[in-house]
Amino acid sequence: MTSDRDASAPDRLTALLQTELLDSPPEPGFDRVTRLTTRLLQAPAAIIALVDRDRQFFKSSIGLCEPWASQRETPLSHSFCQHVVTSAEPLVIGDATRHPLVKDNLAIPSLGVIAYLGVPLKLPSGEVIGALCAIDHEPRQWSEDDIAQLTELSEIVMDEIALRTENARRRSIEQHQRVLVHELNHRVKNTLALVDSVIALSIRADAALAEFGETLRGRIAALTRSHALALDRGREAIALNELVCAELAPLQSERVAVDGPIVQLAPGVALYLSMGLHELVTNAVKYGALSTEAGRVALRWTHADERLKLSWQENGGPPVTPPARNGFGSLLFERILGAALKGEVTRDFAPDGLKVTFDLPLAP
Repeated sequence: MTSDRDASAPDRLTALLQTELLDSPPEPGFDRVTRLTTRLLQAPAAIIALVDRDRQFFKSSIGLCEPWASQRETPLSHSFCQHVVTSAEPLVIGDATRHPLVKDNLAIPSLGVIAYLGVPLKLPSGEVIGALCAIDHEPRQWSEDDIAQLTELSEIVMDEIALRTENARRRSIEQHQRVLVHELNHRVKNTLALVDSVIALSIRADAALAEFGETLRGRIAALTRSHALALDRGREAIALNELVCAELAPLQSERVAVDGPIVQLAPGVALYLSMGLHELVTNAVKYGALSTEAGRVALRWTHADERLKLSWQENGGPPVTPPARNGFGSLLFERILGAALKGEVTRDFAPDGLKVTFDLPLAP
């Protein structure tokens, strides 16, 4: 038999490397195939060999002698499988000591390979990366049925490899997406910081803008905090209690009583809700219950049927009067938290304290 392919061809070696199988640990899916091979073909040994540039790596083996079984590889001087790779055809050897292609191969004295039957492991691209082989330590005539069974088993191996390759491809894509998202989030964070700096400089230049500027900076800070939480979690949900703690942290006050179960929010819902909570906190500090020493706030929530019900109840502060006109808070609650999230926000300007209730979906 003559070789018509180059086992060291760059395309083949690249394809082999991309399977991520070289030097990988044993895996049950491949070990089942080698066990089945020995049982079906009544052979003492079987190997799934991946042929590298100057060695063959055993992804799975059964019945090999030491030290090769533990080392899980041999140099190509001890390999029959390399000839399966170069020919891309089954290799059938009844007595290796008499076969012109392998009679001088060191696998005969070192591994006891006398009878050998190997079939190629071929990727969909056509590259042959190795061989599935059955080995006998005595001369043997392999039957057509033996070749057919080993070929079917090799297809199981290739299904396993295809699954691994697809998983590796998906991991690579996901990693690339994570890098892009991280870079985008980093740029958004920098942009928010830049906007805050511009507002701060504008306030210094015009004292008349001070109150409006500080309010706007507070809203940007709320966006930055919720964005930081989303960045930490990636696509994962954000716990409502973490969001609440982040918004209440600047108060350093125990006058807000918080009570509610563990609830996970989609990042989009968390972002909008953080803006709503920021407006409530800001207004309570400036005009509401938290503007006096006696004032208190109760923040409570429940969830059921994939919906969040949250209430903000103020008491003990100055008498409450409904606003003469709709401000930013009204627009935020009605158009964003309400309409955009397909939820409902109600505000009750009771004289003894503002009460706001949210009924929102847990996912947008």
